[in-house]
Amino acid sequence: MQLAVGASGLRPASARGRLYRPHVPRSSQLPERFGALEKVLKTLVYVEPKSEVVSGQEFAHRYRQLVDQHAENQIEPLLTEWREKAPDDPDAWITSANYYFNQRQMSIEMRSPSPGDIKITDKRTGKVGSISFEEDKPGMKRAVELLQEATTKFPDHLDIWCGLAFFYQESGDFDNELSTLKKMVAYAREHPAQLKWLKGEPLGDPADKFVPDKLHEYGLYYEQKENAEDDKRWFQISTLATDQYPNEPQGFKDAAGYWADIGEWKKACESFEKAHHLNPKSVGTLIGLGQISAEMKDFVSARKYYEDALKLEPNGQYAQNAKEALRKLKKK
Repeated sequence: MQLAVGASGLRPASARGRLYRPHVPRSSQLPERFGALEKVLKTLVYVEPKSEVVSGQEFAHRYRQLVDQHAENQIEPLLTEWREKAPDDPDAWITSANYYFNQRQMSIEMRSPSPGDIKITDKRTGKVGSISFEEDKPGMKRAVELLQEATTKFPDHLDIWCGLAFFYQESGDFDNELSTLKKMVAYAREHPAQLKWLKGEPLGDPADKFVPDKLHEYGLYYEQKENAEDDKRWFQISTLATDQYPNEPQGFKDAAGYWADIGEWKKACESFEKAHHLNPKSVGTLIGLGQISAEMKDFVSARKYYEDALKLEPNGQYAQNAKEALRKLKKK
């Protein structure tokens, strides 16, 4: 299983007046708050463990039995024994960390969800609410400590680095989240050929494609919150991507979205142009360039970008956006 980031998409502008973005549309994300990254990390958190090394398989089996039996008083001693007797097994640390992470209590509130919340709808009444988690601070602290140990013992496992960053994200500790992502990137750039994913499987893509896609998903979490402070966090992650992976376009598209949000049209255009240079056939990037050009009153360039987008995908998912924009430009 791998974290797959789909082709760039565009979303309708929000109440904040955001431009279309080279992101997956919100309606395609299940549940609404979770992108591909969180969806798989949630699987990592809740899935039954299956040890990737022989020495841990019996422990994994016994753990599943104890969970099924709700034998809480026996689980922690088993996890400790697993780590001691199978020190070469990454799943001993992953399962232990997930156990403590899952001590959080879930609560459901029937209030208007804020941007970035997990939304739920009562099928009977149609009322919309949100899901939140009450953090178990000692449990979260122990979960973080275990994954910190695991990144030292098993640095080739990008799933562990991503899990640690996710724990920091869930606890609202952006500084440590960003620090973890930077360490992950540094290690990945030095050891691109030996990196692993879930259960020790190889990455599904080359490291210089796989890693920036993960950074994009972390940034998307903050972008969806739609406030100035979290937008800055989004930009910091996109900057990490563009600095360390300058040949991948996604970081530049994210940066362009940030600059557009704050009305820095020239900087937005420059970032989109870099993304376009790296991937000339990205329709999402062409649409973005069309919008930015229109904002800058460069209507000739805007028409060209929209027309180029339609040539590439005359009936694609963004074709209607491009046609509507061209109709409006005729009046300019």
